[in-house]
Parts: sequence; C-alpha cells; structure tokens
Amino acid sequence: MAQVSWVYLDDFGGRHRVGLYHGDKSGHVLLHCDLRVVQVDFSVRESRTYSFFVEDELCEVRIFKEKNGYSYDFNVNKEADTPRNRLRKADNRRNRKYMIFLLLGLALSVTGIFIGLRSWNQQRQSARMAGSSLTSNLSPEAAGMLDAEGKTTLAELYIVTDALQRKVFYGFTTANDHQISGYFYVPDTGQIILPNGFPLTDRDAFTVRYLPASPRIHQVEFEQPAAQTLATYLELARKAEVRAHPDATPAHGLCVAKNTLKHKGWRQLADLIFQSTPPAQNPTHNRDSYLRLVRDPAFAAVLERECWDQ
Repeated sequence: MAQVSWVYLDDFGGRHRVGLYHGDKSGHVLLHCDLRVVQVDFSVRESRTYSFFVEDELCEVRIFKEKNGYSYDFNVNKEADTPRNRLRKADNRRNRKYMIFLLLGLALSVTGIFIGLRSWNQQRQSARMAGSSLTSNLSPEAAGMLDAEGKTTLAELYIVTDALQRKVFYGFTTANDHQISGYFYVPDTGQIILPNGFPLTDRDAFTVRYLPASPRIHQVEFEQPAAQTLATYLELARKAEVRAHPDATPAHGLCVAKNTLKHKGWRQLADLIFQSTPPAQNPTHNRDSYLRLVRDPAFAAVLERECWDQ
C-alpha cells in the first residue's frame, strides 16, 4: 500500500497534515486531513485529482499514473473561483495598484531629485559666476558677447553707508567717456571679504570688461586686480607678518611678503594677511594655510636664503 503525507501551512500560521493511502492491489484511495477522512475512492488505476477544502483554501491531491507505479502531489489551487481566491485576486489587484503608485512615486521622486540637483548645480554655477564677477543685465548670450567683443578698463570700489546699510559702489569710464556705476550690499559690520578672498579697502581697483555698444553689460573681474590693489595686498601682508612676529624686524616682514608675491603669486598673500585667523572663521585663508605656505620645503628655503639677514 502506498502511503504519502504532506504538511500544509495556511496563511494564518495554521499547520495541517494531509495524508493519502493507495492500495497496491485494490487501488482503493483514502484521503484524510488532520485525522479526518475527506474522500474515499475505489479501484483507482489511472491518474486522478481530488479536491477538498482546508479552512477556506481549495486544496488538491493528484495521483499520476506512471510507467512503473504512481506518483503523488499536493498543491493549493489559487486559480479556481472560490471566495478565498476572489479575495486573493482583489488583494493582488490592490497590491499591483500600490506597486504602480509606489513606482510612479519613486519615478517622480527621482525626477524631482534630478531636476533639483540640476537646478542646484545651475545655482551653484551662477553663484560661482557671481563670486568672480559683478554683473549687470548679464545673460549667457551677453556673457558670450563679452568674451568675443568686450573691452577692458579699470573699476574702482568704494564703501558707503546708506541708511545704516553698507554698500560697495563701483564705477568705471568707457573708452567713449561714458560713466558706468553699480553697487552691491555687504554686511553692516565686520571686515568685507571680496570673492577673491581678500579684504576690501576703499579705491581697490579691478579689471572690468564691458560691451562698447552697451556698457551696462559689463563684468568686474576680482581675479584681475590692478597694480595699485596688488600694492595694497602686499602692504596688508607685510603688516600682518609684522604683527604676528613681533620679534622679527619690519624689513623681515616685507621680505616674506615680497617673496610670497614673487614665488607663490598674489593670491597667496591672503594666507599672510589671515595667518592669525582660525579655519572656522575663514576656511580658505587662515592659520593652517599660512603654515602650509611657509613650511613648504622649497619656499622655506627661499625665505631662509632671502630673508635671514633682514
């Protein structure tokens, strides 16, 4: 006699034991579930399917006629039209809707993030552009025209206080003697730091590029200071070096500043100017950047050679 059993776990954690007896000679079949007889059949010699309910699930036990005997299988029929399967299909449809909404929400979120990142990148590029120039009516097309057709002159900057609000005015004269001016707001108190990292003093001058046919379209380049402004930066660097090293001579401070300008470029003068400033107050030019500058082996050798007797 063939004897087969299965253990079925329902959706609620219930455990059910399903068993089948199939007589070798008689072919009689007895099907039971949880020690309860659910079906009896006689003289079964061919393949056959038996259906029964366990709780509200339609279950099936199949007998397959093989060349050498029989094989047996148990499964839950989730396709037949039963109350449980109707609920299951409704749940599946609802879950598919939830999944579609989730995917749509995810797609919208990714799209929103992408658009936001692109907008942020554009804003950052605009901020970077504004950080290196002052512009008036400057569009991308105008910027391209400035590069192709622009003329240059010098613009001077002045600090003024208007109704308790500090502003920096700038002005320049075109080749046709047109007077062009503009301004931007700065904090009401404290040192004014320009986009190039240097403190602003009155009458600092920088290159300005403008369109001859429309000089209101212009751009002040803080990365191109005039000679008089470089001289101011050199003097500020010398004073900062003297203040930070009172045991050294004023001539030594000037020597350090001049060699910094000569061997490292004018931008590094800001490291001398802010050499006593903590990094938290000025992340770009500060005490740490100054130490990196003067401890550079090649530059330290230059200072030792050029300034030791100053």
